[in-house]
Amino acid sequence: MSEPISTKMRKVDKAKLKPIYERNRERGLIIRELKTRGPSTIAELSEATRLEVGKVLEHIIALRQFGRVTTTGERDNEFVYALSK
Repeated sequence: MSEPISTKMRKVDKAKLKPIYERNRERGLIIRELKTRGPSTIAELSEATRLEVGKVLEHIIALRQFGRVTTTGERDNEFVYALSK
C-alpha cells in the first residue's frame, strides 16, 4: 500500500509557479503606487510601475473584483482608481 499524499514529499514545478509570482509582484507594484501616490489613472500607474497599460488595466480589473481597488472619479477622460477602505 502506498503512503498517504500528506506524508509524501510533493514536488512543485517552479516553472508553473513563475507566472503566479510575477502576477503577485506586478499587483504589489500597483498597490504600492496607490498607497504612495493616492488615487491614480491607468496611465499614471503604468508610468510609475513601468508596466504596459494593458497589463495595468488587467490587474486593476482583478483588484476591483477582489475588492482591493475602487473607482473614485475621472481625470483627463480616464477613470481614477484608489485602494478600497
